[in-house]
Amino acid sequence: MAQVKLFRKDDLTGFTVDRKRADLLINEAGYTESYEEALSASTTLGGVIYTGTADTPTQSDSIQLTDAAKNRIAEQGKLKFGNLLSQPLLDVWVENYLKFGEDESSAIAAVRQTPEYKQAFAGNLNPDGATVKYSEAEYRQIEDGYKRKIEAINVNPDVILTPERKAQLIENVVSPDELGARIEAVRGDVLGSIPEVKEFYLRNFNRVLTDEEILVSAIDPQIGQDIISGTISSRDIVAERIETAQIGAEALLAGEDISVEVAEQLKDLGLSVSAARRGFQQVRSIQQQALAQGRDVPTVEDIIEGTELGQSEELRQVVNIIRQQESASAVQLGATQAQTGAVTGLLEA
Repeated sequence: MAQVKLFRKDDLTGFTVDRKRADLLINEAGYTESYEEALSASTTLGGVIYTGTADTPTQSDSIQLTDAAKNRIAEQGKLKFGNLLSQPLLDVWVENYLKFGEDESSAIAAVRQTPEYKQAFAGNLNPDGATVKYSEAEYRQIEDGYKRKIEAINVNPDVILTPERKAQLIENVVSPDELGARIEAVRGDVLGSIPEVKEFYLRNFNRVLTDEEILVSAIDPQIGQDIISGTISSRDIVAERIETAQIGAEALLAGEDISVEVAEQLKDLGLSVSAARRGFQQVRSIQQQALAQGRDVPTVEDIIEGTELGQSEELRQVVNIIRQQESASAVQLGATQAQTGAVTGLLEA
């Protein structure tokens, strides 16, 4: 049977199949026997120009981009990955997305081969050097889960979760729950003997250790040596992360769940644990009021920043919600309601 070479806008290299298979691919998969036709279709990305001929149609041939096309593809990458990929890694993705004919799988595969990726997502590559254990989003979720488990014992996760240990956990496919169970097992063994351990360190090293320092020393003996030598201080062990964890705990107690990053941001803005407790208890009520009023529902973070930290824009949004709730006669007074649900006119500025 005669052989036919087929091309497509995302496959300018082409391949050869029999006539029957070729007809099926032409009718159902958008292939063509004309390299020129495929080449012409590939320019519809908006400024992408493949150079080469049908005799040398390699996807690594020169590619020229207009600024508009490159920016459009970069925006597509940002929408897909959010803040998961650094700018250098995103640049690699864009370059290979074009090189491989708008093939996202080939583009991310190229990203995963870079030294920057291997550092940012340590331990994620499988032994074959090509496939990964987790998607980039899953990796960050697991990393965040590790931090939460360590913060749950009032310990700074950066002390325990070194790059080497994180890579080892990922390589061994240890889930956050499994890590938490291991930590709790160590904690259970240590709790009963803390008074004796404190006495031992006081007598032998003239050091009064905190419960957290003892626990961390049990988890990682090297850290224990660093504590005694003074390389790591008590502040390094517990530090600010305890307050971060307490803010997160107050959110959970109020029925809300926030990420470590949000808790850290609120702490850095000056949120105290007592203010967090007060603020989180108001969140659900304010969100329900906004929903009932047909407004855009503010996020947990926006409400806390407005009610407890006095951020002007967020505070105005919350105050408007509360005012409308308290003033059932707002519409009767002549106020008008915008499409977003915000009342304008006599009630709101």
